[in-house]
Amino acid sequence: MGHEAKWEYFRVMDEPYRKAEAKKRRGLLNEFCLTRGYNRKCPIRLLNGPPPGQRRLRRPRGRKPRYGKQVVAVLTAVWEAAGRADLTARNWIVPVASRERALT
Repeated sequence: MGHEAKWEYFRVMDEPYRKAEAKKRRGLLNEFCLTRGYNRKCPIRLLNGPPPGQRRLRRPRGRKPRYGKQVVAVLTAVWEAAGRADLTARNWIVPVASRERALT
C-alpha cells in the first residue's frame, strides 16, 4: 500500500471512528492496524488527533513570563539608564528592588 493510499484510508476511517462507540471503535482500530500494518499506538494517535486536513493547535513553548509589565518597564528603564554597559548586581539590584516595592 503506497503512502497516498494509506492517508486516503485514514481519511475514510476518521469520520466513522469519531462517531462510533467504544466497542465499534475497537473493531475499527483492529481493522486499521491490520490494513496499514501498524501497532495500535500509531492509529490511536492519528484517529484521536485533529481531523484530516487540520493541524494540531500548538501551545506556545517556553516558560510563561514571570514578571509583570510594570517590573519589565522598571528593568528597561534601569537598563537604558545604565547605558546597557555595567549592569552588575550591586549597581542595579537595589534600585530596582526599591522601585518594585513602591509599585506593589
